Amino acid sequence: MSGGTPAERSGGSRLLFVDWARGAAYVLMVVAHVAPGDGPARILLVSEFLTAPLFALLIGVGAQLSWSASGQHGWRYVLREVIRAALVIGLGLLLMQSAASVLIVLVHLGVLMLLCVPLVRLRTTTPLAVVAVLALVLAVAVPGLYRSLTGGHVAVTAASEPDAFITVLGLIGGTGGYRMTGFLLCAILGMLTIRVLRNMSAAEWRRGALASAAAFAVMLALLVAPNLLGLYEVHAYDGTPSEQIGVATGALGILLTMWTLQASPLGRALPSRVAPLLAAPGQAALTLYALQILVLHVYQVNNPLIRDDHWWMLALLIVLGVGMAVSWQAALGALACRAPAARRWVRGPLEGVIRGAQDLLVPLPPHDAAAEGRANPEASTTW
Repeated sequence: MSGGTPAERSGGSRLLFVDWARGAAYVLMVVAHVAPGDGPARILLVSEFLTAPLFALLIGVGAQLSWSASGQHGWRYVLREVIRAALVIGLGLLLMQSAASVLIVLVHLGVLMLLCVPLVRLRTTTPLAVVAVLALVLAVAVPGLYRSLTGGHVAVTAASEPDAFITVLGLIGGTGGYRMTGFLLCAILGMLTIRVLRNMSAAEWRRGALASAAAFAVMLALLVAPNLLGLYEVHAYDGTPSEQIGVATGALGILLTMWTLQASPLGRALPSRVAPLLAAPGQAALTLYALQILVLHVYQVNNPLIRDDHWWMLALLIVLGVGMAVSWQAALGALACRAPAARRWVRGPLEGVIRGAQDLLVPLPPHDAAAEGRANPEASTTW
């Protein structure tokens, strides 16, 4: 294809724009968790809307890339993905025990990884698009149905027996900060998008720019305009149709923006060492998530009556996260050149633990493992 794909033009098989998007998700997450204000024109409020949906969309992207690059599509692939998801869920349950004032998303994302396993096996786009439409219907309908059945209140009291149907509705997306129906929509949107982007050439970067602008326009129309015009209120995590569709399109806009940046003349002009450097935080996203919770836990334990929302905390977490990812990859990258076994640890400590557990419990055939180590860093873009 003329111009070469962005991955080819970056000098490797890893799609750096995916890591850039994951790095952006980390920054948005930190802003959402500790920023003491909404910033000029309330611009920082976007972090409350887009962080979790962006992570969910990237789970779908990573699942599609892992399926495409692994070469293992049978029981071995399924078991390795189940191990990955189980470890992410376990880490999420562990982090829930912390004193950090953060609603942990890892359990939901781990469940989402499991849901993605059968979906990536839909080889053609049409059936996956049909599932996307069904996910859209669920994302919009389930919260509304839950509200109508409960009157906007919790349906179970101490004096009443739980209604099984309402309980299930609540668990899959009827209520709560993280809604599995909305996450599933974002993940499938990520799968569909990466299937398209991987077949586009760098020369088509203007189309990517237009698509990202359109996605952000839809986001603004659904999340911002109703509040500004006084039509109706839209709040983060409220589960309304505007919020569910708006955050999905906003997350899509970020992914498309990162692809456009990598494919554009500016991205192709980046020095060969700079582009991977910018990807380092995204490649270590799981480690940085846990590191953030650890820092906030230590702060809250030592300052139990003081909130952690400070500008200095925001700066600390961003600098610490980026610095840790870059320094870790610099050190382990050099070690991996001499010790191939260290390759699985290059992305980050927790990423290495997951990869190590996969290789221990469900090892790849020797020839596949060697080929993946040499040419398929893209295969480990899930989490």
